[in-house]
Amino acid sequence: MNSRHNSYWEVDLSSGPLASNLPKQVDILIVGAGFMGRWLAFQLGASKKQLRTLVIDRDRFSYGASSRNAGFLTCGQVSEMLEDSNTAGLDAVIHTFLQRRRGIALVRENFPDFDVLECGSTDCDELTDEKRALAVSLNDAAGEEVYAERTARFGKKSRPAMFNSADGGLHPVKLLQALENQTRGAKLAFGVEAKRVADGFAELSTATGTHELKYDRAFICTNGFAGELDASSEVIPGRGQVTVTSPLETQTDKTLGYLNAGYDYFRFIDDRLLVGGGRDQFSAEQGASELATTDEVRTYLKSVAVMIAGHDDFTVDYHWAGVMGFVGGAHLGGSPRRKLDERTEVLAGFGGMGVALTPVYAQKVAAEL
Repeated sequence: MNSRHNSYWEVDLSSGPLASNLPKQVDILIVGAGFMGRWLAFQLGASKKQLRTLVIDRDRFSYGASSRNAGFLTCGQVSEMLEDSNTAGLDAVIHTFLQRRRGIALVRENFPDFDVLECGSTDCDELTDEKRALAVSLNDAAGEEVYAERTARFGKKSRPAMFNSADGGLHPVKLLQALENQTRGAKLAFGVEAKRVADGFAELSTATGTHELKYDRAFICTNGFAGELDASSEVIPGRGQVTVTSPLETQTDKTLGYLNAGYDYFRFIDDRLLVGGGRDQFSAEQGASELATTDEVRTYLKSVAVMIAGHDDFTVDYHWAGVMGFVGGAHLGGSPRRKLDERTEVLAGFGGMGVALTPVYAQKVAAEL
């Protein structure tokens, strides 16, 4: 089992107990207790189909990017979507945008009392006519004004920018815990690593040895690590690194922020500045699946933080890495669903959009069972 690499969100985390008394047979096996796995278990429990569901994770809580992301509940910004439209096409961008909006709505509908920071997001890249036109297309697709141009404060300067009123920030670990606490009819087993999952049979590794299990349906929800159980997977891992500063003062608008076509991003938490990204700047981050941080990316992210804050009067207090999954290596790639056999399916490769997209996929899959 791999060791934990804590994020800011996990400082006070009480991890789950190691698995014991695993069943020999289940109706549904879910591999991975991140957002995809937990949302699927939650939706299955809400369906009242009385399915025997087992969710396993090799970590003591969640191993992948779900507990190590920036806590963005977002349907996206125009700079990143303009770049995606050049590779995947405008129709695919709008379709994904609408799915992400639906995912945001599902979070709010299912957890109406959950604390979401209703701050919106700002695209801090240069605002162009091409981006203005894309905002019009997105607003038309949504049937309301999600994107609007306004003057934004960034560092020591003000500039015209595109603002997204639908976006917000959340505490990802608390949402994962809420999903677990409100899921009915499922057993979560931590410290369990899947060695083989195929054709109704799973070989699992636990602290006490090997455990064999039969299942009716299995869903591999390991995102950037999908290739470990699916040798033909098109999901390519990509490591994102994140820093959190000491408390600081700044005149920058305290929204979610996008820079460098969305490859870099920031938000404010507890009077601190969180900055993530650098994946496009350093080739070693492409395809990386180790939860290891690097001095090069840390230095880069600190320079971005100085630009955002407008000064360097702070320290970097937290730094961690998370591994995302990209279908075909593209930010907006193919479908995150892949059928391995009649009983086994992979749900992985959300391209850094998993907080918003996984509720939608979970609802659709649960409705099909």
